[in-house]
Amino acid sequence: MIPYSKAYIEFRDRSQEFLDFVILTCTAVPALKATLLGNDVSGIVPDHFKGTTNSPQLMAYANSYQVPLASVSVITLFSYFEAYVIRVMREIIEFHGGEKAFQATADKRAKRFLTITSTAMVASKKKLQEPAKAKNKGRYQKHSKILVDNGFQFPSELLAPFGVRNLIKKAKLNGSKAYEIPDLLKDALCFPLSSADHKRIETIRELRNEIAHGGVPTVPLKNAMAVGRDLRKIAVKVDQHVVEHFFVLEAYA
Repeated sequence: MIPYSKAYIEFRDRSQEFLDFVILTCTAVPALKATLLGNDVSGIVPDHFKGTTNSPQLMAYANSYQVPLASVSVITLFSYFEAYVIRVMREIIEFHGGEKAFQATADKRAKRFLTITSTAMVASKKKLQEPAKAKNKGRYQKHSKILVDNGFQFPSELLAPFGVRNLIKKAKLNGSKAYEIPDLLKDALCFPLSSADHKRIETIRELRNEIAHGGVPTVPLKNAMAVGRDLRKIAVKVDQHVVEHFFVLEAYA
């Protein structure tokens, strides 16, 4: 059994690389400020930029670097999380043989149960083919159990091929929108997303949108780092659920 999906490992590693970049920046800037204050700028040669070192300009950048760094962090970390959700759905599809094979398996398994040969199952099914009446609850439970014990597929289960078809659509490039992430986790992947985690994802997404669309919210760098930490916590829970329930060979059933 695989411990994590490839999608999660990529998300984890990319998030860590970005955190390393933030740590490097937060270490380098104070060192740069100390050099600028000492007026020893002769040895400063920036990568990728040519020209004479402008000490006042560099000091101005250094004094406010945390503001753009925090904004970039929120945009980047949420984008990594969004990519994880799409990629893990793609990975599920590929695990089951790709789009055509996965769809064919779902279709075959659903159609297999449309033909009922057992007399007992036919009789029990007929007892359930009427508008529900509260007084008959016990009888409905009895006949439902007979059907379940004999492998009968109820209507919601017969809709599985439609669900697979929509999963395939949502997993395509540009097939999903960021606002759909909670629904994809809950409805497509059956993940028990808590109300707190749902709200946290929505809050981060709205903050990302505000920044990306030209807003100028003040985001302390520590809050931006909390975004990455919280999204990793949610992602690892999602991945444990996905590995447990979706990476199970079905084509041979």
